[in-house]
Amino acid sequence: MLLGAGLNFTGNYLDASTARQSLTKTVTRQIVMVEKLTLVLAKQVESFYADEIDKKHVESENLDSKILLYSKRNPHSFSVRDLSNQKEQLGQKIKPHQTQNRRLLASVIDILIEKRNTRRHFEIILGTLLLNYPVDKKDANYAKRSEISKILRPIYQSALMSLLVEKILVGGFVFKSEFLSHLLLPFKGDDKDAQAQALITLQKVLVEIIYLKEMGFFSPQSLDILSRTGENNLLDRQNREDLCRQSKLSAQEFHHYGVGALEVSPVKITPSIIKAQDIRKLSALQLKELEDDRKQKLETEVLKAERKELMYQAARFSFVKEVLAASSANPCEIGALLKVCQVYTSFMLPVKGNVDKELNIKAYETMQKQVKAQKIDSFFTEKLLAMMGRFPIGSGIFLIDLRRHVNEFGTVDKAIVTSLNPVHPDEPEVKRVTTKYKYKLDSGTVVVPKRINLYFEEGRSAKYFTEKLKNRFKIQFQTEKDDKFFSFRANDAFRTLSISELKLW
Repeated sequence: MLLGAGLNFTGNYLDASTARQSLTKTVTRQIVMVEKLTLVLAKQVESFYADEIDKKHVESENLDSKILLYSKRNPHSFSVRDLSNQKEQLGQKIKPHQTQNRRLLASVIDILIEKRNTRRHFEIILGTLLLNYPVDKKDANYAKRSEISKILRPIYQSALMSLLVEKILVGGFVFKSEFLSHLLLPFKGDDKDAQAQALITLQKVLVEIIYLKEMGFFSPQSLDILSRTGENNLLDRQNREDLCRQSKLSAQEFHHYGVGALEVSPVKITPSIIKAQDIRKLSALQLKELEDDRKQKLETEVLKAERKELMYQAARFSFVKEVLAASSANPCEIGALLKVCQVYTSFMLPVKGNVDKELNIKAYETMQKQVKAQKIDSFFTEKLLAMMGRFPIGSGIFLIDLRRHVNEFGTVDKAIVTSLNPVHPDEPEVKRVTTKYKYKLDSGTVVVPKRINLYFEEGRSAKYFTEKLKNRFKIQFQTEKDDKFFSFRANDAFRTLSISELKLW
């Protein structure tokens, strides 16, 4: 039996492809929008420190204490008026800054996490980012890649986290946090809509934490430490520890003083309607009493709803604050989950000057080693690696296909991984993108067995990877003078944005 017969055609997920094309265009626009908003938010971090908003906030709180003290003696005194004016002047500087930051952060969150998001939506984000992220020096030098990474890193983390959280919750995982336990109560019931809404709410909270953590790296103090890196973006141990400590502190400051708790929207409750036949039976006095009672009940309901929303926002603010304050050496449960996503993202979007082009594939074994060394959480890592497989979505592999041109001893094809959750971590689901397939991407997906994947030694055995194929591979695919790569970064060979935009997904 021909080895190529081991290819498992799973059918075309694109159907007529129109809906998918529309979706990927939307995803690409979303990524661009989030990039722009992230840059604006980073500028706000800079102005936060330039305008000393944190100090003004503390000064405003101190004035509250003084106003309260003087008001007990004489609420109409000159001192109270003077202190109130000072507080109002501070508020005119603090509130606009906080309001703008809240709106920017909320806009980012709403773009990344919204009702139409599906698992496939987040998969496409991961794949599209990896496909178009520059690694080769001719694509982007260190400085440019470092700047790109700062913007794309939280987007990748957010999509990765969203998929991972859904996976573990569907699997029955229960968070220990009291806030999250209350938030995820719908998962104990059977209401699918309520479960979906709870998941979206959780994802939004975690995306906010991801972006606040990343904003910590944009503070002037953090940027000063980052400027100490060499050409290959290497910090010595002391500077690395300084950066972690400073970025954490900056994230906490920006959250507490620069963003604050999210604003509570006015609560709208539809009042009960009195039936026309009932009105006719009542006297004018009874009708007035009924209307007064109805208004009172409505006001009570509105107050309860507003109080409930305020309590939720206070609990949410405290939860975010606790996660940001948790020790990196002993992170809280959510901190451990986000750390796993952060570490994985660092392999996918590296910033070093000299990057191993197979680093995205080697992340699988490297993270397993980090688990053994107890550097990252074992449970979250296991679930994430099972979801991504050895070959992340958007990565490229070479495979042998003996079904084509049998008399010529087969061909070597290029393929891009297009799906998550492989049945076996070493056997990804792909679409072939060799020149002959490049414009026929809607032909279907293929599950590639390990034995025909050139990344593995067994795939390069002389039985199948003949001298003829080796020479053909060297002439057709080898781009490095002395290095041999048996996988590829998609944008090393061709620009993939048009492919991922129109056909790949």
